[in-house]
Amino acid sequence: MATGKERTSSASFSSTSDEIDDIFIACCLPSGCTVQSPVNLHQCVKLVSSSDQCTCSLFMHHSCFEIFEEQVLQHLKLSGRARSWSEKQRRQNIWSKRGYDLAFKACLCKCKKGYLKKDVDQVDDFDEAVPVMKTKKKKKKKKK
Repeated sequence: MATGKERTSSASFSSTSDEIDDIFIACCLPSGCTVQSPVNLHQCVKLVSSSDQCTCSLFMHHSCFEIFEEQVLQHLKLSGRARSWSEKQRRQNIWSKRGYDLAFKACLCKCKKGYLKKDVDQVDDFDEAVPVMKTKKKKKKKKK
């Protein structure tokens, strides 16, 4: 079972756009990158590792991530409780605790020290990584 400790990549996103474009990051697809080019931080999928000693980049090209996700879905399809799930349920649950607890064995990292999981809190555009503030609506008082 995956541990609760998950490490995120050490890449800093407080840099300017020009500085981010100069960083070359390798894809962390465990079976080997299919694109064979550095990952563009503006167009990638961010992952987290269950190990603090992970040495991989924790970023994947979108096309590599689709391959990775299909491999994990295939593992889910063959595993115990998830066998009865529909394809839609598998896709919905794959990165939630419910599905990931069944599929984490198929997510072994390249470094073999931890398991990869999609960072569901990823912001799509790193330049605009600003926290969203939720505003509370004021309740109207009923007039008597």
